[in-house]
Amino acid sequence: MSFRNRTNSDASHEVKTGPHNEDGFSLLETAFALIIMMIVTLATGSLFVYAVNYNAGAGDRSAALAIAQQRMERLRKSSFSDAPLTTPSTTETALNAGRQYSVLTTICSTSDCGGSDVLKLITVQVTPQSANQWANSPVIVLSQRAAPSVGSYEAK
Repeated sequence: MSFRNRTNSDASHEVKTGPHNEDGFSLLETAFALIIMMIVTLATGSLFVYAVNYNAGAGDRSAALAIAQQRMERLRKSSFSDAPLTTPSTTETALNAGRQYSVLTTICSTSDCGGSDVLKLITVQVTPQSANQWANSPVIVLSQRAAPSVGSYEAK
């Protein structure tokens, strides 16, 4: 009998043992990755909810500003002694795109609040009537209206 050095020609069937057996992810690594992804997803979801609420509030404030500007233009169009400019204060409710807005118009023509016989201070305040906390602050538009006067424009 002769003993020869036998080489293992079946090396592909050999079972790897020890630190060289790292062919995939372990269950623990996969669980940690899922937890990290869940935390990132929840953070992104809360930012999405914040953005939706903030955009809705911005839309309400934009509509309130448009209502205030329309009201101010109506008051600028009327003459100095017309009824809309002689009533000291009015409150009404406006409806725009299915949302309600409270409109407070104040006309100051006395010296107590800065007006005079020839000058009126006009304030239009529009407040959205919404449960949205970003939209409940009022929009305020201020203007001055002077009585028309005829006279010299020369500098004295």
